[in-house]
Amino acid sequence: MATQTLTTFDALLKNVYRGPIVELLNQETYLINRVEKTNVNNLGSFTGRQLVFPVHVGRNRGRGATTDGGSLVNAGTQSYLDGIVNIRYFDTGIELSDMVIKQSVSDEGAFVRAMTSEMEGATTDLRKDISRMAYGTGNGILANCTTTQAGVNTFAVDSGQYIAVGDTVDVLTRSSGAAKTASGGQVVSTVAYTGTVNSSTQANANITVAGGTISVTANDAVYVTGDRSNESDGLQNICNTGRVLHNIDSSTNPIWDSNITNAAQANPSEDLLMQIAQRIRQRSGKSIDCFLTSLGVQRRLANTYASQKRWNDAGVVKVTGGYSAIMVAAGNDPVPVISDVDCPNGHAFALNMASFAWAEVQKPDWLEAPDGKGSILHLKDGATAGNKIAIWQAWVVWYATLCNVAPHRSGQIYGLNDDVPVPRI
Repeated sequence: MATQTLTTFDALLKNVYRGPIVELLNQETYLINRVEKTNVNNLGSFTGRQLVFPVHVGRNRGRGATTDGGSLVNAGTQSYLDGIVNIRYFDTGIELSDMVIKQSVSDEGAFVRAMTSEMEGATTDLRKDISRMAYGTGNGILANCTTTQAGVNTFAVDSGQYIAVGDTVDVLTRSSGAAKTASGGQVVSTVAYTGTVNSSTQANANITVAGGTISVTANDAVYVTGDRSNESDGLQNICNTGRVLHNIDSSTNPIWDSNITNAAQANPSEDLLMQIAQRIRQRSGKSIDCFLTSLGVQRRLANTYASQKRWNDAGVVKVTGGYSAIMVAAGNDPVPVISDVDCPNGHAFALNMASFAWAEVQKPDWLEAPDGKGSILHLKDGATAGNKIAIWQAWVVWYATLCNVAPHRSGQIYGLNDDVPVPRI
């Protein structure tokens, strides 16, 4: 006698879904929430794909003291340079079959509307990736290769913080962009952290990339596929020295330098933070508004307060978006030290927020069809010209860039003791 079991009866059973969706991803985006957004035409002149704004870089040096009836000094002039910023094109896309869309609308067994779910998820994911760029180096690097390894698909990098399983990445020579992998190699295994907490290796990791074996050297780096030199400037580049920022080379125009301190793997301290805040005030006459750092650095700073019996609930404040901060003396008024999960390991950024802006051509929006009817859905092209597939595509876009008009008003401390990063999801 045959027995009907759950396995054999499975074809007749219906899946029952019960909400709400459990959110497993960290969606914090502090720098997008906090930095002012302005139309590019409010910040400077906008010509095509570039934003141009004037920068005052030099005083009138035609000055001096003379005697009664003596010769007057030679006239001088104020000095200006053009800051030129390329507008960046941030985008992410979705793709759903026509049947999935129709079934998710009409079938009572559908847990969520497929189109709504994908659209909302895409906008959130785009914000999260831009948040990562806002802390970056401006050239799209996720991590640098640290050793010479031949014939491998698992290799060592200096940070696994911004790399997750499923990412499609390019491994390229930094100086030339020459490819070490076929374009779009996928990260296929868990990023394995190999560093030691409170050391120069604390963020080190091994990653495994599909697409065959490769040879890498310390001259190579890992990028999001297609992102090399296409990302917005980020805090690691803005708050730096001896670099080109917004088309101005601070090697020849030192007033365009930011302020930087190498902590050389020390624990954070109030004195260390005060030093860079005071240097910024001395150079620019402006005070900073906040420090942005990692969770591990903020906790180590809090521990110094605890050891001095200064740590109590009155020292904790809530700032924009519910982020917690502790206060340090850094000028006339205490300054909040805020932790952000996207801040790079071992860094603390001292920021004068008035010098930053997200310059945007328009608000983030879905890419509309050129027929003027407002459609954001596009039928996917088939392999043969003129053929279409029953799959709908859509892209959300934001044409913008992170600008800083006075980098000497901000700065960074790097090489701080920190935790080994947790896997990014």
